[in-house]
Amino acid sequence: MTSMQLPIILASTSPRRTQLLHQAGVAHDILSVEIDESWQDDESATDYISRMVNQKANQAIAKLAGNQDCLVITADTIGVLDDGTVLTKPINQADAYRMWDCLSGATHQIWTAVCVSRMSAGVQQREQICVCTEVDFVPLTESMKQRYWATGEPLDKAGAYAIQGGAMAWVSQIRGSYTNVVGLPLAQTVALIDKMQTDTTQD
Repeated sequence: MTSMQLPIILASTSPRRTQLLHQAGVAHDILSVEIDESWQDDESATDYISRMVNQKANQAIAKLAGNQDCLVITADTIGVLDDGTVLTKPINQADAYRMWDCLSGATHQIWTAVCVSRMSAGVQQREQICVCTEVDFVPLTESMKQRYWATGEPLDKAGAYAIQGGAMAWVSQIRGSYTNVVGLPLAQTVALIDKMQTDTTQD
């Protein structure tokens, strides 16, 4: 048995995901990947994010050309309303307000799929998890929405909010992983990383 650990590559340029991994003491390098994120007909939210993380993993491994023994982490996060409507990044202020009106005083779900691919001695193994968190918002007033929009923070966030930022004051309760809402279910991801690393220590 050996104690050697495979290096970890996060195939995402999300500063929130890399910050979470650093906070957990998980050293890693970053690799940028680009894929077609178009939605397929009759595809559920969970099917969509599962497909996304696998396509991102395939792209990352292709970029590495199989020349490096490592663990590759890919993730995709999406918000979903009770009626199945998916929360995307707002295209403008009106779009953000439309989403906030749906979130106001209601419960929505945040789903994140995480895939860890292991490349070792030319052999590839892959495991995936999908984590859901329920988030309750307080009723939102016009002044609350105006103040938050003025910060510029909602522009590049799914659902037009960041739970770790100004929208923290909008959340009355969460059920499930807080870090999942930020963008990476940290406890579950670290457990998956440890499992995949442990597999590499066997002769």
